[in-house]
Amino acid sequence: MQKKRTRAEELAITRRKILDTARDLFMEKGYRAVSTREIASVVKITQPALYHHFEDKETLYIEVVRELTKQIQLEIHPLLASTKTCEEQLKDMLIMLIEKHPTNILLMVHDILNEMKPENQYLMYRLWQETYLEPFQAFFQGQEAAGKLREGITAEVAARYCLATISPLFSGKSQFAEKQSTTQRIEELMDLMMFGISKKEV
Repeated sequence: MQKKRTRAEELAITRRKILDTARDLFMEKGYRAVSTREIASVVKITQPALYHHFEDKETLYIEVVRELTKQIQLEIHPLLASTKTCEEQLKDMLIMLIEKHPTNILLMVHDILNEMKPENQYLMYRLWQETYLEPFQAFFQGQEAAGKLREGITAEVAARYCLATISPLFSGKSQFAEKQSTTQRIEELMDLMMFGISKKEV
């Protein structure tokens, strides 16, 4: 006979379901388009039951982003420290983000700057910086030190451009889009990002 769960165990399970559901909905639709009513409906609980765990939608969003960014940080730093070629290293970092943590980065930044209370904006922006911007900035600092960046292009500019360039890959594949694997799409974008689209005049 299965042991009956305690109230604390039931609450923990419900909290986990709320976070998982909220993460999927927020990352798919953005902060504004998701309501606590929708989250509660998917989890099959009432709104008051959801508010027992999280004070409001913003509090829930912050916890979702905390969990997401913590996991990404754990996975991206070993890739940053690898001894592969710079192209392979960058590709691995991008594939990890897109395939394992498909967060629309620009949508996330928009939500932080336009939807959050002022007191939470800095906290959220720092999480974004530590998780997305700083690892890529560190990668491009290595390229900068090796003299591989164009004159006038800083590691931060390169990192921001890289993140903006890959952002469309987080929006999912259209049924009308050319059938390409994630790796193929990243390789194509990396080629355009690193070498441009125009022939260089000799």
